Amino acid sequence: MDFRNFSLFMKYAKEYGHSRIRDAGISDTEHKICAFLCFHSEVSQDHVAGALMMDKTTVAKSLLSLEKKDFIHRERDSENRRKNLLSITEKGRLAVADLLHVYDSWLTDVMSCLSEKEQAQFDGCCVRILENAKKLSEEEKQ
Repeated sequence: MDFRNFSLFMKYAKEYGHSRIRDAGISDTEHKICAFLCFHSEVSQDHVAGALMMDKTTVAKSLLSLEKKDFIHRERDSENRRKNLLSITEKGRLAVADLLHVYDSWLTDVMSCLSEKEQAQFDGCCVRILENAKKLSEEEKQ
């Protein structure tokens, strides 16, 4: 796959997901954060930014918005008073419940043109490519 095809593939995915996410009344960034917090509770803002590979300022702005909507809760870390721990609220969980797997659903539909064997091969190749991308990124940072 050349990069142009990969880029188009991702644009189609984003187009599909973004329209559904916006219809729910949240931004794409807010969706990513809420989805992350559905699976990881009591994490710091820095942890969220690092795990999602997002700019800390962007995360901070989205967290303020999510807090105003009562989608997340901040609580001071008892072991480090300078740090807040984030959790998703029940309201936040309900807001993103139908959107948690929006991209998985799209990918399932898109990949339906492949046999089960081809889907497994594609998945295996993607895992190897992702591992190599991570390795190259870590080497670049050194």
